[in-house]
Amino acid sequence: SEVPLRAAALALARARALPALFRLLRAHAPLVSTPALTDVIRALGEEGLPRHALAAFHRMRQLRCSPDAQCYNTLIDALCRNGRFKDARFLLDQMERPGARCKPDSYTYTVLISWYCRIGVGTGCRKAARRRIYEAGRLFRRMGEKGLEPDVVTYNCLINGLCKTYRVERGHEVFDEMLKKGCVPNRVTYNSFIRYYSAVNQVDKAVEWMREMVARGHGIASSSTYTPVIHSLCESRRVGEARQFLIDMVESGHLPREHTYKLVKDAIEDAGEEALPKELCQSIEDGITVRYRQVMQIKPIMRSVTR
Repeated sequence: SEVPLRAAALALARARALPALFRLLRAHAPLVSTPALTDVIRALGEEGLPRHALAAFHRMRQLRCSPDAQCYNTLIDALCRNGRFKDARFLLDQMERPGARCKPDSYTYTVLISWYCRIGVGTGCRKAARRRIYEAGRLFRRMGEKGLEPDVVTYNCLINGLCKTYRVERGHEVFDEMLKKGCVPNRVTYNSFIRYYSAVNQVDKAVEWMREMVARGHGIASSSTYTPVIHSLCESRRVGEARQFLIDMVESGHLPREHTYKLVKDAIEDAGEEALPKELCQSIEDGITVRYRQVMQIKPIMRSVTR
């Protein structure tokens, strides 16, 4: 039946046994469905095989399946994940053509915008990053021209890319547009601005954004919110404030990273400030130990065997 066929196809895709995978699909063509092939395409993309994900997509007609919007979106995500943006844009152009069976939806544009921003920031080249963010902005405007309303995930992807490429003014414009259209921002939205202002040593503005988020009811500060602020305060030699933020972070139920905890502790010793309470230090160290053990159960250390 379809269920064991899908499980076998996913196992072969993840094992990169591609000839056996396509033989299996051809041999059981009447049982192959569009959702099953969509899962196979997703698995091939995650395994870093975009060319074979495209091959599986093009074989849908031979297997008498018709791709839907989710299948297109999955393939676009697989191509972008592996840096094949031209192929992904070609698929988008196909979906936008008059008379196309599958029209792009909000998720289609969100996938492309997300990967343009993510890959653009990770290039390490300012010119390449700006070009990718510019393409993301074009897709964002094109999305509005098609009558599709971006959601909070789309806005967050674009704002994060703009802040990481130091185009914070444009980020503020997108944020204002977001509020004007009635899309409620969340903690991820504010964290992008908090990280930016912490990185450029404007920590007061970062703290202002954090307090504004809580005051407006758009989210509660988490460890990802406190951490850049604490690091920036330590770099600015404002050790007393960093100490208080660490205490507030723990009292609100969030455990700091070991590096953050050690950074604040060393800064307090160097500056001669009042030490952290012993009970607080003990609870942090116990929490770090528990978290380390949990991670090691899932992701054990690979030790090299010397012969």
